[in-house]
Amino acid sequence: MSGFWESDLGEVTGKAEDAFARMFTQIPDGTMALARIEAFINAEYQGNKYLSLDWIISEGAFKGQKVNQKLKVYGDPRANDPEKARHRALNMFKLLHQLFNIKPAHGNPPSDQELALFVGKQAGIKVRETEPNDNGRQYNWVSEVHEAKGFKPEVGVSVIVTHKSDHLETAFDRQKGVKNDEIEDDIPF
Repeated sequence: MSGFWESDLGEVTGKAEDAFARMFTQIPDGTMALARIEAFINAEYQGNKYLSLDWIISEGAFKGQKVNQKLKVYGDPRANDPEKARHRALNMFKLLHQLFNIKPAHGNPPSDQELALFVGKQAGIKVRETEPNDNGRQYNWVSEVHEAKGFKPEVGVSVIVTHKSDHLETAFDRQKGVKNDEIEDDIPF
């Protein structure tokens, strides 16, 4: 960048769509969208290694929004069935290779340089929502990846949690211990 009014990201237009900050919203559960891979790297959180993909939605109501996909190809000790979780992650990684016609160069874990071959590739993704965490926050994640050709985008439905109880109180529950003749006495006819 040589001058003040030059940007590495492109022309400075002064147009509203280029100047205003976009409001990013939670993407509804089950949304199917075309997206491209913006980043694909080896990552680690609290000692657990995984592959991290950042997808950017390419068009539609959620254009420009980022959704993360974690492939726990190195294992997931927190999973209910760690072996099954790793097996599924390895299958998703192989599916990505097949989808984009990229052949692994060896049988070792991928380097970030090898994962960079996926950046810019486009596919259809299915976006899911997590249940609210202890702080009430929900997150989106990618559950499926499909070939872009012929893919049909569709907006899903937001997961709304209105209670945390396994049992909803009903009118019958509220009336436990009340005698039938007491209930009948309140009837005006």
